[in-house]
Amino acid sequence: MSYKFGALEENGGIEHRYGNLYRHEVYPEWSRVTFTTDDHPIRLMLEIAKNWDGPYGILYVLKVSRLGNNSARYQSPSPCSFDDLELFAYTFQEFLEGDGRHHLWFIDVSTGRQLIYDNHNLIYSYGNDDQVMSLLETKGFTPGDPDIPVPHEHCYNREFDKCEDEIMEYFEWLEFPLQEEHDDP
Repeated sequence: MSYKFGALEENGGIEHRYGNLYRHEVYPEWSRVTFTTDDHPIRLMLEIAKNWDGPYGILYVLKVSRLGNNSARYQSPSPCSFDDLELFAYTFQEFLEGDGRHHLWFIDVSTGRQLIYDNHNLIYSYGNDDQVMSLLETKGFTPGDPDIPVPHEHCYNREFDKCEDEIMEYFEWLEFPLQEEHDDP
């Protein structure tokens, strides 16, 4: 069985699951809620983003390609409606949740709120921390520390290669070089 992200142990890699945890991080200049779910992260991200003002931006960060596509940041060419965001996310849900070659950002263009789903199966929420934590708590999430296991692996699964090409053709993406911050949202 393939998976996106795993812990490496003596006998090889196994899928890593954190549980339904969240951590509120507050810094002098900014704050965020870091959370993880073992059940349908894309659905949860859309539930949060649905409460935003919109319009929405999508940033797809391809870190590793199995097909020779450029490792780069791919920005949707124009802001979109929630329905368009939802269609994109559900079209590629299995790929986004089941393969570790990428990060995905949802952006509320009008407020700057962001949701970032990284290749470690962590989701970072910037903006409306209290509202996000309240939603997570109503779904049974508990405060905790979703630490990334060391050592670990990112899986680039052959069965998703077609999806990589399809996502690259979905928009006329604006392509930008990778930047250091795309290693740690």
